[in-house]
Amino acid sequence: MRTTLFSAASAALLIAALGFTELHGQAPPAGQGQAPPRGASTAPASAAAPGSIAVIDVTYILDHYSRLKQATDAFKRDMDLAEAQLKKERDVMAKKAEKLKTFKPGTPEFKSLEEEIIKAESDWKLRVNRQKGEFAERDANNFLKAYQEMTAAVKIYSDRNNISLVIRFNGAPIDSTNPQAVQMELSKLVMHYHKDIDITDQILAELNRNAAVATPRTQPQLRR
Repeated sequence: MRTTLFSAASAALLIAALGFTELHGQAPPAGQGQAPPRGASTAPASAAAPGSIAVIDVTYILDHYSRLKQATDAFKRDMDLAEAQLKKERDVMAKKAEKLKTFKPGTPEFKSLEEEIIKAESDWKLRVNRQKGEFAERDANNFLKAYQEMTAAVKIYSDRNNISLVIRFNGAPIDSTNPQAVQMELSKLVMHYHKDIDITDQILAELNRNAAVATPRTQPQLRR
């Protein structure tokens, strides 16, 4: 009887021990109770696959973008007109300076004309400096606006064609006699690319198409 009771008690202790081992010694399921690796993101991975890579010749586009060309032509016309006006004013001052030589120094006529010339020269120099700054700012804004429009077109095209990265390059021939051009060639980012990933023509066509829509012809063109 004692042996039976002892055996039953031993069996109970053994079962309890085994249960404790299963509860506290069993390895946790994969991914639970373990810290993620260093640098690993705890966010779920995106289901979208990365897109392709493209290249674009920014210089070529800016040289052939019709809207920028129109803005540049207008800029040059206005600058030529301003320069012509400044030249006329300078010629007038030169004639007054020649006339000043006919007056005797110290006379009222000499002093009056001399003061007039000095003031005209001072005002003329101020206008030259002001117009230089205005034209430089206008030219920079023309190119900045064109570049921003090109950037927007690149984004739309890339989203539509699943392109994740667009790298700029310069496809112009290298002038070996120009040290600066040679240095740029040696430090360029793109060394080789397949022509199929060049989206220069597509972006330029889109920009010029949008420019044509934004500035319709004033007169209908006869079909031949």
